[in-house]
Amino acid sequence: MIKRNIRKYKIMEKHIEFTRHGMYYEAKLLLRLLQNGHVRLGLDDSSYNAEIFLESIGCPVSYGRTYSTATFRL
Repeated sequence: MIKRNIRKYKIMEKHIEFTRHGMYYEAKLLLRLLQNGHVRLGLDDSSYNAEIFLESIGCPVSYGRTYSTATFRL
């Protein structure tokens, strides 16, 4: 429970940072994760930036059959 809340606050902080730096699509992906509890990322650059951050804070991830999509959960 506490780890999940800490993870949520880190995601909120990173969302604010992405917005300030003009990385709006990355910020949108993080906001979608907070709203829905999961987000599916593809192979584009924006998804890659979000994926690197989410892996660094320890979000659980599952990859698609061809490893072209990654689904992150809170």
